[in-house]
Amino acid sequence: MKIIASVTPNKTKFGPLLFPGNLERACEFLKETGYDGIELSLRDSSNPKEVGRVEELLRRSSLFLVSIATGQSYIEDGFSLFTGDEVLRAKCVARLHNHIDFASQFGAAVIIGGIRGKIDRIEFIDEYRTLGERAIVEISAYAQARGVTILLEPVNRYETNVLNTVQDAYDLIKRYGLQGTVRILPDTFHMNIEEADMVSTVETFAGSIGALHCADSNRLAIGMGHIDIAPVVAKLDAAQVLYIGVEVLPRPTSEEAAEVAIKTIKDILKGKR
Repeated sequence: MKIIASVTPNKTKFGPLLFPGNLERACEFLKETGYDGIELSLRDSSNPKEVGRVEELLRRSSLFLVSIATGQSYIEDGFSLFTGDEVLRAKCVARLHNHIDFASQFGAAVIIGGIRGKIDRIEFIDEYRTLGERAIVEISAYAQARGVTILLEPVNRYETNVLNTVQDAYDLIKRYGLQGTVRILPDTFHMNIEEADMVSTVETFAGSIGALHCADSNRLAIGMGHIDIAPVVAKLDAAQVLYIGVEVLPRPTSEEAAEVAIKTIKDILKGKR
């Protein structure tokens, strides 16, 4: 199973990313530390120069680009799939198309997590939910035509009121028949808030899970909080998911967080924990 880290080439308001603004250092250090690849958090991936830069850094480090995280479009630009504003929703869909085009050049997946935003007009919650779900269906068709997997990430109730649990994500995938293109990306930080039993959840939905984000209860590296992640990883290792991703705050430093996380995960996979 691949172990990767979430990084970003630019400074951003979204905190749980390693080496913010220093992609070259990220690739260099992660390779030295034993990571297999990166998950690249991008605000906009339509710039051809960015593609070339990423290609060069990955070639030099021999790392894989495994997925594209897209939440910066919501955090920085306000683009959202579940907004009632048709213009912002259309811009969000177009931005995701760009991410899919970018990802297709690397054989990477694209994540729909924070970019879906939240429904801020509760009186229209059913209408806006339908609009957002239809947007996901359209994006999934676009991705399928380009051979790109969509990873749908449940996010806790304090950050959004849409798709909070793994069950929510599964229900959407099944309702629209998206099993061929969309898989679930649980995150242990969010699961610790939303799921009654993380182990039971991953066991129940293992066949629909594509990857796992690992962060501890305090959003620091696994091993720096109180979540017992070993049985969760064991279940997903048996299910042969695409990767385990380290999406954590860069504390005390990006280097220290990366080292703690990969040691903890590797010890679990070797049965030492």
